[in-house]
Amino acid sequence: MLRAKGGRAMRNVVGIVGLLGLCTASGVWALERGGRTAWFLLFSLTFLSVYALLAYVMLRRGLQEIGVSEQGLQGPTQGFVGDSLPLPVRLPGVFRFVPGAVLQWEEVWVHQGTGERVVIRELLPAQGQGEEVIRLMGLNRGLYVHEARTVSASDAFGLLRLTRRSGAGGALWVLPRPQPSAAVPPAWASVPQVSGTRPYAPGDPLRWIHWRTSARTGELRAKVLEQPAEGRQLVVLDAAGAGGSAGAALWADPALTAAVEAAAGLAQRGLELGARVRLAVADGQGSAAEAQGRGRLPELLRLLAAVPCGGSRPEAFAELAQREGRQAAGAAVTLVTARADTQLPAALRGLPRGAAHVLFVPGPGGAALPESWHGWRRQLEALGCRVTVLAAEATAASQRGGDGHAASSG
Repeated sequence: MLRAKGGRAMRNVVGIVGLLGLCTASGVWALERGGRTAWFLLFSLTFLSVYALLAYVMLRRGLQEIGVSEQGLQGPTQGFVGDSLPLPVRLPGVFRFVPGAVLQWEEVWVHQGTGERVVIRELLPAQGQGEEVIRLMGLNRGLYVHEARTVSASDAFGLLRLTRRSGAGGALWVLPRPQPSAAVPPAWASVPQVSGTRPYAPGDPLRWIHWRTSARTGELRAKVLEQPAEGRQLVVLDAAGAGGSAGAALWADPALTAAVEAAAGLAQRGLELGARVRLAVADGQGSAAEAQGRGRLPELLRLLAAVPCGGSRPEAFAELAQREGRQAAGAAVTLVTARADTQLPAALRGLPRGAAHVLFVPGPGGAALPESWHGWRRQLEALGCRVTVLAAEATAASQRGGDGHAASSG
């Protein structure tokens, strides 16, 4: 829709009418009194009047053609944090009839997690016919929805300014960049699962005795162990960050960002190795997704881009780790967190020994971990749970962007 609000519309009308009025007055002056000055003013004002009328028609038509061409433009649908995302703009050739015309292109995108409005403005040369590129830069992780687009066209003398506004449409996913240092090869399905019990036979190892069932039945019962299927990985992400943040501040928590990128690195590595990867997030909606094959990595990254969807509950991580771990059927289980959750050791006691691996993401700055954290780590290791601390320098390196990591449209 082509619009020129209030003052701008009146300015265009007043400018053209004013030029026509001056042109008429100078014509009367030249005809009645003559003189070189009068004729010079007449010719100059006549030229400006014709220029203004033609410029108005051409600028208006050019903006209308831009509106039609917008229907066929294919902008980016996803990219990585730190990338410069290209938005192609097709310029109609009609603008070449207005020498010196300038276009101001404005895009408004709204972050669906924080409500932040991002306004991107670009001045484009309107000469000739072709395609220009507007760069969308500085976007944070998450889903952005296109709210509005405003294109303004003005002539070289600043006499006219026409504006076209189009409604909302389209979405853009800004995905977390996978953390390569976190993508260690998982230990596939190394923990057998108990599928039942049978009478204890002489020669069975004592560690096979299922003591709870033996105490209940009054006779020794041995575990029936089932070797789990290989090639499955479970990644559980704590969406609380370093703790103590909520709302928009949680989105900006660098500890949560680092944890999300570490989980992305694990998912990427698992898919590259041919594993079936399940990703579960302890956010307000209990988000989860499962994928297999390199081509399905964007599905998992979009889930991570929306973290924390619906906020987070501090106690949700331990609950989710316990629930998902019990349903993992021996898959390699990795718990990614940026805080020492005191409820986690109790939640992992019900899992087979060594079934889970905790990847801890320290906060920025490389500060020494407190003694309470070391005590928490000892509790987990006593349960056979391996704890790995992600190096601080690797976390910092993941913040660097690059066009080489741009995601394909789709």
